[in-house]
Amino acid sequence: MIVVFGDLLLDVAVRLQRFPLDAGQMQPASRFELGPGGAGNVAIACARFGLEVTALGEIGSDEAGEIVGRGLSAEGVDTSHLALTPGAATPVAAVFVDDAGQPSYVGYPGTLRIREVSPEWRTVVETSEAVFADGWVEHERAAEMVVEILARARARDVPTFFDPGPGNPSLDNGWHERALAETRVALVNEAEASRLTGLADPLEAARHLLNLGPGLVILKRGREGCVALQRGEIHVSPGIPVATVDTTGAGDSVAAAVMYGFLHDLSLADLADLANATGAAKVQKAGTGRNMPTLEEIRAVLRAAGRDPQSLLPTSV
Repeated sequence: MIVVFGDLLLDVAVRLQRFPLDAGQMQPASRFELGPGGAGNVAIACARFGLEVTALGEIGSDEAGEIVGRGLSAEGVDTSHLALTPGAATPVAAVFVDDAGQPSYVGYPGTLRIREVSPEWRTVVETSEAVFADGWVEHERAAEMVVEILARARARDVPTFFDPGPGNPSLDNGWHERALAETRVALVNEAEASRLTGLADPLEAARHLLNLGPGLVILKRGREGCVALQRGEIHVSPGIPVATVDTTGAGDSVAAAVMYGFLHDLSLADLADLANATGAAKVQKAGTGRNMPTLEEIRAVLRAAGRDPQSLLPTSV
């Protein structure tokens, strides 16, 4: 069982010609959709790869929480360990995507109340096959919970995956380094790698991250592809030319591909190429959550890039 722990929230996706809007301006939207987002994207993408996955986290007993839970369950994600807090409001992210496929976000943190990792969650984490967590947190105790969950998993030799994200400007994000110390595989984009290390060159920053604890770093480079680094080995997977519709959730889909590839012992080159193709498959689709890429869509990208999908992907899902 793969554990995904993080920000389980409702995405409100709106497609606009441009964003931000001028004050008082009315602009018609070409798309409007509600569904699970945040770490839920990773959980759904993992399920698309045929991985058995459970979502750990908290949602409120409101309509937003109901939509999130229902959407995860419909995708085959185990929600039996989700904490449903009566009277709490589930976090919501309004995602505005312009015609260039670039998202802007407006976030409501909700009123979630859990501040400690429960004994039930500890057992689930310590008996899992792998654990993913992200750095999108709204308060200090949430950060401490992420670090604890990663540490408990790593102490049991459970592979840990961490995506720090851009960090919360209202918090001291020094905790990201403590999380990385408990991380087997780190997933960062170029800006995040530089922020975490203070190094301007993203590749040098990614190399430096290996000294903080991870054995493998995936450097996400957007349309330029990705780079996979471990001590003594590096593989550059160049960008795959595709029509960009929506970049939202691309990093989440990459995380799922990396987890699948790592757990199935793909070579560094194959793992990076699969991650790259999965991200390219995602950006061709609008939305997140239940719009994460399917295996057939990933296979199509791999074929276009001259790779044999059968050697990289499951055939029975």
